[in-house]
Amino acid sequence: MTEIRQILQVARTDFSYFFRTKWLMAVLLSLNLSDMLVIGLVYNGMMSINYFQFFAPAVVVMGLFMGAMDTGRRIWLALREGVTQYYLSLPISNRGLVIAYLIAGSFAAMIYSSTLLLVALIVLPTSVAWKALILLPFLLILAMGLAGIAASLAAMASTHGEYFFAYQQIIQVLLLTLSTVYYPREIMQLYLPSAVIALASINPLSVAAEALREFVFKGSAIQLNIMFNLVLTSVPFALLGAFAYYRALHTLQVKGKL
Repeated sequence: MTEIRQILQVARTDFSYFFRTKWLMAVLLSLNLSDMLVIGLVYNGMMSINYFQFFAPAVVVMGLFMGAMDTGRRIWLALREGVTQYYLSLPISNRGLVIAYLIAGSFAAMIYSSTLLLVALIVLPTSVAWKALILLPFLLILAMGLAGIAASLAAMASTHGEYFFAYQQIIQVLLLTLSTVYYPREIMQLYLPSAVIALASINPLSVAAEALREFVFKGSAIQLNIMFNLVLTSVPFALLGAFAYYRALHTLQVKGKL
């Protein structure tokens, strides 16, 4: 019970840091909203589909991604500024510290993306908005997976100087570009190899975006196999990130540095 309290305390502290960078969050939120309202409406007149209806739910997923990636920035700063070393002196195990950061990162990402989801529900009215509540637990698992990716990037960057933001940009390009966030699968099939289409289809960001489009904004019946795929593609990221960050903490304890 003592370690559980410590885990929750560390998670609460890290979660509060997310809201201390108010200007950064405001800038990121404004960028996501401009994507939804400007790009969606402009492209809507240039494509044969209702691109605004297609793109607005995707912005929610993009917000989830950006919110989770901020976890890596906080971990990276904690490693550089000695905060992690202080945490290691507390009665909390390395595993508990990893869990605390994943919890804080996933909930911070959910808060951030929920703001965008509310805007999407306003600009795209739907009679089945309650289905968004059913999707939230699955989006939380995705957020934890993305937070795991961010943690692994922070652990890698801690041993390679100032590379964290470069790593973050690479992952952002790969995960967002190789997905159906920006463009429908049918359009991708016209121009890209089948291997790329297969990768885009199993990308958890694609699965989450399609779930929001179909179940919340189009009103289709929720399909459990899609929810299972979302969990199945998200959990490995969380496990990978947890392992990478755990190894970084172990190295810090043994060698005194990374």
